[in-house]
Amino acid sequence: MNFSPLSIAQMARKNLGFFGLILLLALVILPGVSQLPPMDRDEARYMQSSRQMRDSGDIITIRFQEELRAKKPAGIYWMQATSAAFFGDRLWAYRLPSILAGFGVGVMLFAFASQMMGRRQSLLAASIIGTSLIFAVESRLAKTDMMLCFLVLVQQYALWQIFHRARQQHYISGHYSLMMWVAVAFGILVKGPVAPAILALTTLGVSLWERRFAWILESRPLFGVVVLTMLILPWVLLVSTDTDGAFLISAIRDDFLGKLTGVQEQHFAPFGAHLVALMLVLWPGSLLLARSIQGIWQHRHAPSTRFLLAWIIPFWLVIELAPTKLLHYSLPVLPAIALLIACFASTATPPKKHWHTAWLIIGFEYLALALGPLLGAAVFIIASLYGGSLWGAACVFLLGCAAGIFGFLWRRDSKPQHLIAMFLAGAAFHASTLGGVLPNIQDFHLAPRIKAELTRQGFNDQPIAASGYHEPSLVFALGEDLLLFNPEQTALFLLEAADGIALVEAAESIKFLDILSQKGVAVTQIAVIEGYNYAKGAPVRMGIYRRQQ
Repeated sequence: MNFSPLSIAQMARKNLGFFGLILLLALVILPGVSQLPPMDRDEARYMQSSRQMRDSGDIITIRFQEELRAKKPAGIYWMQATSAAFFGDRLWAYRLPSILAGFGVGVMLFAFASQMMGRRQSLLAASIIGTSLIFAVESRLAKTDMMLCFLVLVQQYALWQIFHRARQQHYISGHYSLMMWVAVAFGILVKGPVAPAILALTTLGVSLWERRFAWILESRPLFGVVVLTMLILPWVLLVSTDTDGAFLISAIRDDFLGKLTGVQEQHFAPFGAHLVALMLVLWPGSLLLARSIQGIWQHRHAPSTRFLLAWIIPFWLVIELAPTKLLHYSLPVLPAIALLIACFASTATPPKKHWHTAWLIIGFEYLALALGPLLGAAVFIIASLYGGSLWGAACVFLLGCAAGIFGFLWRRDSKPQHLIAMFLAGAAFHASTLGGVLPNIQDFHLAPRIKAELTRQGFNDQPIAASGYHEPSLVFALGEDLLLFNPEQTALFLLEAADGIALVEAAESIKFLDILSQKGVAVTQIAVIEGYNYAKGAPVRMGIYRRQQ
């Protein structure tokens, strides 16, 4: 191969956009991964359970303290525990699987898009998903959702290759089937039935639309059964034996079916809520969403459009029909939406023949443009109310305004440099918010402050009980042995443990102190930590008590 300066320069120019995409993803994902404390409640539970898996060596059964944690299969815990075992008990080590999955989604979507559209449109698709608000949040949290999105994207890429090649009557290599079924298996091990549900719904949807079913055999379903059995069944049998079947019963009945048939943890929203929230979760790329609809409709009979719509619509109906709704539920289909937007929105203009359609698109775009300043203002208000940096929040507000201004300029003249500037401003907004402002909002991060106070006073080695504030972040900060009690139990704990430390929320301190007074035990309040429990939406005032010596 010729590695002359000219050939190297040509290669650099050819790959400049891809390198720029990697830098853009790094700007969105990496800031704050070591500084942002564990977020309540889900992330802190995942991190603590993974830590316990690493420390105990039990890679079969997942536990949070002594409680069986049957919310999700073991896949993500294996990844996080392995990372923490290799890199140490660091925040970023538990988040590393999500970080790598975030980069994987950006790169994989670029590769997927390259099979359907031009290079610039491929970079646009990856930029839309890579700078989206939901991507910025989930790619830096130690949870299942970004890893699931990556695995679904891999399986859908393989399914698309099988579908497309079968339609063109081309040879279909077996490695596409292997890629797909391995991704499905790992998707099940990470988040249960979501990945196979998307695969089945997409396959059925595109087959009915195309009225072609023979191509399904090219995915080698029997081979898939073998792969799924080999990769999943051993853990299923082991965890069933270890828990007498309680793990699978709880996971299926309480977690999966519970979300489909009822409202969990007060996360109810009506039908259509995910559609309304799409503008927010895809921001700033949601600016291009409305303008792409006309092109999608005009090209609805194209095989690639049918495939992407079959990926999106059936699963979207499922999450809209489920009473329990969270913003990240739509994440597995957002790459397909980004592909459609990139294909049809970059050159589209608002229709002029139908004035009502034009005004709907214009209205949507101006709402999307307003989101930047509104999100920036929200960050500034939160920082001012809860002890954050006002200078940092002011920068975030300006970045939100900049994203809106560049989006407005693109809307007016369609110049690509304005679109690039909008994505860069959006990426900087996420980096500044999640990497700068949020880690320094003191009132939100009670657990690290409580731990720091106990360390300052030299009380880390004493037994500790907590009453009134039982968030998982406190368990992660103080360790598995932290006792989560009510006021009566906490008082009895101090009666029995002369060197014990009690953490008692102000609302429960009267009962706690009254019981100790009746028993003739005097205590000293050695510190008070005040903050805000964002998981419950309530202020918190934690007193730290010890028995008088």
